[in-house]
Amino acid sequence: MIVRTLFKIYKKMKRTKTYDAPHKGLRNALSQVSLLSGKTNFSEAPEVEKLYKLGMDVFKILSIHAADEDEVTLTELEKHCPGCSQHDMEDHQEIHVVQSKLEKLLTKIYDDSKAGKDVSEDGAEFYLAWSEFQSTYLEHTAEEERITQPLLWHHFTDEELALHRTKIMQKNPPQTFKSSTAEIGRSSRGKDSRSLSGCSKSSALAVAGDNLIPA
Repeated sequence: MIVRTLFKIYKKMKRTKTYDAPHKGLRNALSQVSLLSGKTNFSEAPEVEKLYKLGMDVFKILSIHAADEDEVTLTELEKHCPGCSQHDMEDHQEIHVVQSKLEKLLTKIYDDSKAGKDVSEDGAEFYLAWSEFQSTYLEHTAEEERITQPLLWHHFTDEELALHRTKIMQKNPPQTFKSSTAEIGRSSRGKDSRSLSGCSKSSALAVAGDNLIPA
């Protein structure tokens, strides 16, 4: 109840939204995999390869995002509010377990497809498993925005939250930033996409029109 009240108060103050831009990009990425896996003809190796490449790109982005939150956002929150980051970190661990299983399944599908094996059943299972994973992940991001965000607003100024973002930018290599920002830039507009870029605004704008799904 207290967290919900804080959310309403700070929302009216138009505070910096830590999760808004990256989560829009992640939701877009998740939906792209769902869309492509649903229309992939698993008897066609080129289509399987396209799904494999997209899936691996998205898995990488998800892992980077979780690490950024654990190592920067949640670590800083924990210093000011011991125990407040525990739930999100536990979620990340559970998500990682499921994600690893999906990565292994997608890799198996790709390898078997290249070997000329029938992967239709595994492909159907991947589509269903991805749908379940996506549902879990979306619930997690919603909780972060409704519960963790007000806690961040309560314990940090917008200037301090901007420093968190700068730390995240600095810890990721340029190519990593480019891949992640490609998703975020395509699903965010105006202030949100600019705020994510932080000290590398020009790089964000340069890749904002990229598309993870191969042509």
